[in-house]
Parts: sequence; C-alpha cells; structure tokens
Amino acid sequence: MPRSLKALLISGSYYPSQVGGISRLMAGVASTLGRDHICVLTGAEPDQNFPDDPEGPKIYRIPSLFRAPKIRKALPWASALWAILRKDRPDVVVLGSLEDSNLGLWLQKKLNLPLVVFVHGNEVLATLKDGYAQPLMALQKSSRIIAISKYTAELVKGAGVEAARIHIVSPRVDVERFRPVAIDDAFRKQVLGPARYAGKVILTVGNIVQRKGHDVVIKALPLIKSRVSDLTYLIVGDGPYREELEQLADLLGVKDCVKFAGKVPDETLLQYYALSDLFIMASRGQENQADVEGFGLVYLEASACGKPVIGGRSGGVSDAVEDGVSGLLVDPESPADVAAAILRILENPQLAAGLGQQGLARAVNEFGWNSFRESFLDMLSDVVGRNDS
Repeated sequence: MPRSLKALLISGSYYPSQVGGISRLMAGVASTLGRDHICVLTGAEPDQNFPDDPEGPKIYRIPSLFRAPKIRKALPWASALWAILRKDRPDVVVLGSLEDSNLGLWLQKKLNLPLVVFVHGNEVLATLKDGYAQPLMALQKSSRIIAISKYTAELVKGAGVEAARIHIVSPRVDVERFRPVAIDDAFRKQVLGPARYAGKVILTVGNIVQRKGHDVVIKALPLIKSRVSDLTYLIVGDGPYREELEQLADLLGVKDCVKFAGKVPDETLLQYYALSDLFIMASRGQENQADVEGFGLVYLEASACGKPVIGGRSGGVSDAVEDGVSGLLVDPESPADVAAAILRILENPQLAAGLGQQGLARAVNEFGWNSFRESFLDMLSDVVGRNDS
C-alpha cells in the first residue's frame, strides 16, 4: 500500500456539528485515517465549542456550495475543488452518502478519480422507490460501495450492483470516549429529581423522530409500572415528534415518569449512560417512507458504556445488537413485547450484568477503530491500483 495515498471525503450534510450516527461515522473515518491520508469537504457548519483539531485532517467547510441552486454552484464548485485538488492531490474520492453522488460522478468523469461510496439505508430506499438517476448511476459506477450492515448490502444488491463491489463495513465506536464511568450522585439527583433519585432508569438517546420508537416505549410503561413502580424513562435528544410524545405520555397517565432531557452537551452524555439501567431504541422500519435504521451506532455507544441494550428487530439493527449476547431484540410495533424485554432485564440483575459485560467486550473487540485503519487504506489502495491499471 502506498504510504502517500490520499482520499477526499465529501459529506455535504453529514459531518459534525450536524448531530447523528452518520456524522459521527464520517468524523471517525477522517480522524482514524489522519491528515496524511484524508481531507474532508463538507457543508456542515463548524462547532465553536468543539473546534476542528489543527493536527487532524484538513476540513474544508464550505456550506454555500451545498446550499446554492445548481446554476449558481458551477463556478464556486470549480474554484473550491481546484484549490483542494491542488493542495491535497487526492487519489480517490469517498462519498459519505449517495446525497453527494452528482459531485462524485463529476470528479470521476473529469479527473478519472475512482469513486467509493458509503451507503446507509434510507437513501438507497429512496433511490429505489423514486428512481433517482444520479444516485443509481453512482451505485453502478462506483469502484466500491461500503454498506454499513448486511441489510444495507441487500438493498444495494436490489439496485443491480454485483456483490463483488459491495463491502460491509460496520460503523465503529470510539471506546475511549464511550466507556463505563462511575455515577455522579449529584448529577443523578439533578437530572432525576429527589423523588426518583433511587429508581430504575431506562434511556433512549437519539433524534426524536417517529422511526426511533419512543412512542412504543411510552405505551409499554403502564405494563412495566405495574411491576416496577419507581421508574423513569429518560429521553435524550430532540426533534419534531417530541410534542406528540408528551401528549401521549399525558394521555396514558405516565407523564410523571417520562423525562425529556433535550439535547445535552457531549461532556455530560457519559453520565446519562452511567445513571441508566438499560438502553432502548425500539426502531421500526418504515420502508414505504424510505425511513429505516440502517445500523444504529447508538446501540454500540451504549454497549461501550457497559449497558444492556434493547433494539427493534428491523433494518440493520441486528448487526448492532446481537440478540441474547449484547442485548435483546423486540418487535418494535408491540408495546407488550417491549415491556416484557424491559422487565426481563430490570428484574434479572445477573442477565443485565451479563449483557452489559458481553456488549462492552463486543464493542471493544469487534467495533473499535483500531482494526479499521489499515483494512480501509488497503481497500482504497486496491481501488486506486485497479483504476491506474
């Protein structure tokens, strides 16, 4: 593998400060490959609280390029790309998603740069459903397609892509950041309040959208409370579905045990995991709406914190949650099934501890970043070599 190999990662929407699993994955790819092997072009705004690492990969943040109408993009694109190509001399283009397929195809055609594309699930479903021409062409013309789960790989095959060009590369978790930590009693009391300080806590972290299944957990709470009275369902994150969830909790008479924490700072997120007894995200597939969990990085983050996890049996979640090993898979449309899984963990400390320990070991041994760097660079080197031959 040539040590000088360098990739240009283009991820218009998905890069910090944008919040979400894809953004964390792209940032992890860039950080792991390092300044010598990758540079990044994104439309995501910088986060003033967490500035880009001056020693890390060069990040070109040009939001206007990803927002301007097509007619106005041509000249700014050409100028920006020329500067990047001249300074960094990339050998290969890596797209963070099919969303940026137009630019990837242009670079492939005009500069003969090989193209590698990450696919996550929803964008493939939308492409197949609506027949989007450029994403379909990017799938057909890419040298490699990186699918984040077996489920996503099958979607790509459904677009007519031969299996030899599809590589399954699961998202990785930063096990130095996400790790078991001691509970801060003062923080726990502050978050839960004195009345619920000593009770059980189930936790969901993620954007509050219908796919994530917060509503099914809330519907399960009356069943759970009949056996575990001192319980808090703690929801970290925000989104358009929050008001409806608040109304649902009120309607079902469980408003007192559902707490919305909103968006929380990164430095306190570990403490939210620490004070929880289990993590749940009962994600369900809504394939007719091109809305599905392609993997679910947050499950690995909870596992890395030593927590037993519960996931909805849909999409690529079974790659992230090994049923009976790191957690339990449930029917995401069934409050009764969700309640049974939660009670099974809350009422069985030995099971909870075993799932947490096994999940932690799995996160560290199978999904850490240590094994990613060399294998990914080898794949890029192979792509470049085939393109040059």
